[in-house]
Amino acid sequence: MRSATSTIILATLALGCAGEAPRDPVADRLEANADPQAAAIVRRMLQAYGGHPVWARLGSVEYIQRLEFHGGKDEPQIVTRQLHRFTLGPEVRVYLEDLDVAEPLVIRLVDDVLQVTRAGVPVSDPDQLAFPRAFTRIVRQAFRQPWNLLDPGTELVIRSPRTPPPAGRVPSEICDVVRSTEKPPDNSETSDWQDFYIGRLSHLVDRVHSYRAEDGAYRVTVWSDHRRFGDVRVATRRATYATDVTGMVGPLEVVVEYGDIRFGVPVDSGIAGE
Repeated sequence: MRSATSTIILATLALGCAGEAPRDPVADRLEANADPQAAAIVRRMLQAYGGHPVWARLGSVEYIQRLEFHGGKDEPQIVTRQLHRFTLGPEVRVYLEDLDVAEPLVIRLVDDVLQVTRAGVPVSDPDQLAFPRAFTRIVRQAFRQPWNLLDPGTELVIRSPRTPPPAGRVPSEICDVVRSTEKPPDNSETSDWQDFYIGRLSHLVDRVHSYRAEDGAYRVTVWSDHRRFGDVRVATRRATYATDVTGMVGPLEVVVEYGDIRFGVPVDSGIAGE
């Protein structure tokens, strides 16, 4: 009798475990770092970009970045092209290479280990390494938007809905605004923030309005040319303007365009000197 009872209990437990749905990593992350309204908006937005299961399978990316530096002027003052290749997940492996120049700068980053060469000659001066390290982090974080809203330490709260001022001739749609702040590792207070304007109809990011306390600068980056690459969407043109606390579009600073995007590339190619 005891044996039969034990068998029934074990069978019941097994059926219960088998019937449990697997945990949704997006729901888990948003439950930990977002208020309920912000979580619902971000979930719909990520689905519009292809859904987290699709993004999580990609692993890595390679593309050509064309950057125009305007510095507040109508015409670009500097134009550069670079090859970028890096991982998309928690592991950091990055390869950046200048194109169309006589003495190309090559940046390799594996976790925290940085290697920089110019025209094949290693760069060892710490003063010349600070910018490549910061630049590498910036380009990787920029391309990973909006998926980096799920990164550990990111906190998301809902803001009032807004219809952003137009950056061109096409009127902007009303947007739900989600503010992202990144908690520093030492748990100190931070006043940096990024407001993601997410279209109520398209569920795509219209722009990102940001503030950096270090230099007291407000900027707004307008996203456009959303294109599909397989099952995932990418805003392939991002124009950054000077602005203020209101988000009004000011002088054009930088335009970044992503071309020849390929996901799932062999990420170690070139990173470790191959």
